[in-house]
Amino acid sequence: MKIGVISDTHGDYTSWEKAISYLHDADLILHAGDVLYHGPRNDIPSGYNPKKLISAINDCKIPILISKGNCDASVDQMVLNIPIQSPYVFAVIENKRFLVQHGVQISEDGIQDLIFRYKLDYFITGHTHIPVLKRHDNCIIVNPGSTSLSKRDDGINTISIIDDDGIYILDIDTGNKILEIKN
Repeated sequence: MKIGVISDTHGDYTSWEKAISYLHDADLILHAGDVLYHGPRNDIPSGYNPKKLISAINDCKIPILISKGNCDASVDQMVLNIPIQSPYVFAVIENKRFLVQHGVQISEDGIQDLIFRYKLDYFITGHTHIPVLKRHDNCIIVNPGSTSLSKRDDGINTISIIDDDGIYILDIDTGNKILEIKN
């Protein structure tokens, strides 16, 4: 099993292509939202080309599940052939429970309640553009960061990959693992 976890692509086709170069053999991609629009508080990404990103996502042979982000609008669903689910995506994959939510207006208590209520193995969020990978009891909390508009001090754009060995956060420019939890 190989699952790609991405978030906050913000219409950046170039960063999507970098991410897909690592995910070309993934069984599934989980996207934590903010797919096409760069948002009014963000600079326009250098690879901003939402029309090209729309085509790439629609033509992607890998199944994609998308949770609605705060920059995703109803008009986005008119051009994407993949449903944008709101506010959560819940999936059971190989007996593992995943919940994907963009991350807007959710407290630590809210996260803990969802982990307990749904007996989650993975709670995935985005929004902050800063990758997080940590254990919370039997659950792994994942924020893959952003493929295009990193808010890390070093500006590294990231994705996450879950495979049989564990889960890690990957720098999409160098391929280096920057965070990792092994099985």
